[in-house]
Amino acid sequence: MHVTLICFFALIYPIYSTDQSCKGILNTHEILRDEPRFVNSVPNGKHFVVGEGFDKINIVHVYGDTPYDMGYALGKLMSEDLKQLIPEYFAYLDTKVADIIKILPPVKIKNISCLMI
Repeated sequence: MHVTLICFFALIYPIYSTDQSCKGILNTHEILRDEPRFVNSVPNGKHFVVGEGFDKINIVHVYGDTPYDMGYALGKLMSEDLKQLIPEYFAYLDTKVADIIKILPPVKIKNISCLMI
């Protein structure tokens, strides 16, 4: 009898423990089951890729004695992607900041000399 109740609660609890107010969209994308493809390696790190195009996922394994060693390896492995990503990211930020500035109410600055310190 106790085993039956435990099994019943084990099946029912996850249904009731989900947040009913969550209005998220169900992820219907297929799970990538491809084998990771080796891209590059440096001391303290290896870079693999799974998928293609917009479904491309970078897998970077870094290791070392210090955070510096691991960060250096990550920078070396991802440098080409970062060279492309960083300018695109800042261009995106520029457009967002410009859009936000348009909707902000005007502010009068009484004493601009205090900002120049």
